Amino acid sequence: MSEQISEERDKIDEYLAVIQGRIVEPIQKADIGRYCTATLLLLFAAIDGLGKLIHDNPKAVPSDRIRAFLDYMGDNYGKCKEELLGLRHSLVHNAMNVASFMSQTEMGSDQHLKQIGSGGFIYVNTSIMYKDFVRAFERLREEFKNDKREVSRAAERLEWREDDGEDQHIDIPVTHPPPVKFIWAK
Repeated sequence: MSEQISEERDKIDEYLAVIQGRIVEPIQKADIGRYCTATLLLLFAAIDGLGKLIHDNPKAVPSDRIRAFLDYMGDNYGKCKEELLGLRHSLVHNAMNVASFMSQTEMGSDQHLKQIGSGGFIYVNTSIMYKDFVRAFERLREEFKNDKREVSRAAERLEWREDDGEDQHIDIPVTHPPPVKFIWAK
């Protein structure tokens, strides 16, 4: 494997590890998964980030990147992408759901992404959406192992950032970036 391909894969692997550690695992292992809004906010952040890696246009706006990854997740997500994008906007910009019915329970899971009620809102089961996201995430990870063209395109959209952790000029309590190289989406 060439040095360039190895560097590109390292960038992508690091970025995917961040999504795994900061989004996938907390939803699975922590109480976050019990809260629909928190789960969806994390999922939509990851969907946007991964959409940036797969979208044809490197300068695509967030809504287009989200649409691209929802298409990647499968037919039902592609069919409901406008409703899901509206839900995402509602959660991110208003911190409340005014765009759908949500639940994380197994009951009613057969109604996931279907319109229910007289208002025509869709029902989003966050447990199912999480599982579907994880499947798409793992599929993308496998594609990056096998498709050099996709690897190069995705790697162009990431860059290494570095902080040595020695900055003594910050006098307030903060969470520092890791004191090692980490990946940043351009």
